[in-house]
Amino acid sequence: MKIMAIDLGEVRTGIALSDSLGIIARPYCVLSGYGRTRLKDAVLEIAEKENVSLIILGYPKRTDGKESKMQAKADSFYSFLSKRTEIPIKLQNEAFTTVIASRKLHDLNIEAKYQKKIIDSSAAAVLLQDYLDYRRNRKG
Repeated sequence: MKIMAIDLGEVRTGIALSDSLGIIARPYCVLSGYGRTRLKDAVLEIAEKENVSLIILGYPKRTDGKESKMQAKADSFYSFLSKRTEIPIKLQNEAFTTVIASRKLHDLNIEAKYQKKIIDSSAAAVLLQDYLDYRRNRKG
């Protein structure tokens, strides 16, 4: 079961994929400057090409409980995408995924200049790995 994660951003959207067993997440790509329709088309093209059976959409919950602009964007994209595919879509809290990804890239001595190019797909991979670990731990 291959799973895709989407980390929506204002300008860039990170995409990550799991291995076919649904155990390990890896960054896949960054989609830059896409409007909602074009982003949907790109996501569904990747999903078809990679034989994705589940999509995890990052949901940016604020720690203070207030709704953010990105939360509204995630809600809107979730609704838009789910009406255009039969692939199940789940919302997953993405709090601090970019911070965690940045720390991991820093620990790997990835230059800040290069980090900027891959941070969004790396954050999507952190999001996806969180989901995969949760799912595996729930099964027991």
